[in-house]
Amino acid sequence: MAKPIDTERRQKIVQYVMSHGKARVAELAEAFNVSGETIRKDLNELHNRNILHKGHGIVLPASAYLENVYARKAARHQEEKSRIAALAESLIPSEGVIYLDASSTVARLASLLARHRDLTIITNSMSSAQALAGSDNQVMVTGGELRHKSYGYIGQWAERAVRQVRFDIAFFGCDGFHGQGPAIRAYPELAVKECALAQADKRILLADSSKLEAEGLYCFATFRDIDLLICDRAPTAHEQTRFPPGFTIITPES
Repeated sequence: MAKPIDTERRQKIVQYVMSHGKARVAELAEAFNVSGETIRKDLNELHNRNILHKGHGIVLPASAYLENVYARKAARHQEEKSRIAALAESLIPSEGVIYLDASSTVARLASLLARHRDLTIITNSMSSAQALAGSDNQVMVTGGELRHKSYGYIGQWAERAVRQVRFDIAFFGCDGFHGQGPAIRAYPELAVKECALAQADKRILLADSSKLEAEGLYCFATFRDIDLLICDRAPTAHEQTRFPPGFTIITPES
């Protein structure tokens, strides 16, 4: 299990490489105004922790930290996501105000909520909006800049829309866990998630069991911020060590 990135400069180095796709060692030294020796120490540490890959003067994101496109995510673990979504649906209050973020598992929940009639649903997910388009619920889409990798709306427009609503429940997805909470691999989506988190009375994380040992990169919440995690199975003893004592995880068998 990777440890949290422990210096601000190293976090910024990772963000730089992720956003540019690749970078030269000399380019990074110049960008961060440090010596070649200092930047190489940072890169060696990030390479050893499988966050970045360094070779022949070029630095690339390690494959474990690359963001998968939405279609690839949606095609994986479909049965597990369906079971998670069914359990999440059982927690929806009548006439509730619900937030759905841009996640393939949350989109599976959206398809179930389409058969409801009395909900107010706000989402920054184009996929969830499409699933809900024919329903009798009141459905609002945040708008904003559309990210093609996630079909999620981001940016100030989306953030402003989220801040104007108070949610009974907000549902979030994640790419894995990192340090003290759930994390994602797409930095541009961080701000919208944080806005929705602040506006929700109850925050529920939906994650299939493949995420229990997966690594995210950017934490959008601490475990204290999340009321419960819905997973398709209980964590193993080893996986449980990622979570603090008392953290609530429920499964279809709970």
